[in-house]
Amino acid sequence: MVMACGAAALFPLTTISLASSTATTSSLPIISASFCRLPHPQSPFCCIPTGATSIGGSSIRRRFLQLRASAAEEAEKHNVLVVNTNSGGHAFIGFWVAKEMRAAGHRVTVFTVGAETSEKMNKPPFSQFSLREIGVETVWGDPSSIGAKFGSNASFDIVLDNNGKDLEAVKPVADWANESGVGQFLFVSSAGIYKTSDELPHIEGDAVKADAGHVGVENYIGQLSFQSWASFRPQYMTGFGNNKDCEEWFFDRIVRGRPVPIPSPGLQLTNIAHVSDLSSMIALAIEKPKEAHGTIFNAVSDRAVTFDGLVRLCALAAGCEAKIIHYDPKALNIDAKKAFPFRNMHFYAEPRAAKEKLGWKSKTHLSEDLKARFQVYVTNGRHKKDIKFELDDKILDSMKVPVTI
Repeated sequence: MVMACGAAALFPLTTISLASSTATTSSLPIISASFCRLPHPQSPFCCIPTGATSIGGSSIRRRFLQLRASAAEEAEKHNVLVVNTNSGGHAFIGFWVAKEMRAAGHRVTVFTVGAETSEKMNKPPFSQFSLREIGVETVWGDPSSIGAKFGSNASFDIVLDNNGKDLEAVKPVADWANESGVGQFLFVSSAGIYKTSDELPHIEGDAVKADAGHVGVENYIGQLSFQSWASFRPQYMTGFGNNKDCEEWFFDRIVRGRPVPIPSPGLQLTNIAHVSDLSSMIALAIEKPKEAHGTIFNAVSDRAVTFDGLVRLCALAAGCEAKIIHYDPKALNIDAKKAFPFRNMHFYAEPRAAKEKLGWKSKTHLSEDLKARFQVYVTNGRHKKDIKFELDDKILDSMKVPVTI
């Protein structure tokens, strides 16, 4: 039995109206006055009078401080380029970051791999991100030819690479950004590069797999001359636009009344973060480039969940009951990587660096996130699709567990 869910505005679009004001010295009366070392908002060298010796000087100084504050605010707005993958579980990260940056008033360009007219771009989730409606410039192409796309005099202040998984893919982008004078370079890496450890959760600085492609990228960008650089290591993610099954695997079984096969003992801990927590972390790194400089950030939730616990949370979100069946993959000669969407082990990290250096805090709750995701699941009609459960059936048959459809 499936609970009907109404469509929800899970990814509200906000139109950003940018207003700016300019001022020149012609707006200030010429008077006899002493001078201070405060620069005029439009020049690092020009000073304005304090008005200490003239009637009306206090209002002039007040107006100057207003102009300086306005200029400082305007100066903090950046021109951001997001190089975004068109596949895999990281694809929606770039779209969420773009949304967050536009909401903060920054100029944003999203450069997506491939062609706008491709079949993939015209299907969910990509077709659901109406970035142009909120003022984001969207372009397509090959990141290895990024120099030809934007030229060597591009005016981007910040580049986020959410595409490459190895140095071959990222090096052209990083080199171009470095030669073009980009101030900050950010890279979306992966928490999957941590070596298996007896001490969990993984924290920044733990041993990583030296031959992992993401490691080579992190080492390389750290050698370039960016004023600020940082790397973000996400794990499993959820949220609107996710292009990779996560909670859907559980919903598929729960809504059809099927047993949910979980590798024994079901107490393995993992981490599922909402993509908005990752985008807010990246936004803070842009806001605090000095604090972020040279730092690896675990871009994860600050709470873990067990496999069994995730089944129960998904069942709660769907308004259904769930029957958990534990099995031993080795005993049944089952490849757990194909039969289950997560690593069959304790695998979770802690966002320690983001909390300590950026003051980051998670603003989401997995139980509520799953309720929103179930609404999307139903709205998309996946609960009615004909899905094959061949590996499940093999597991359940080996354990002599009946399946009632």
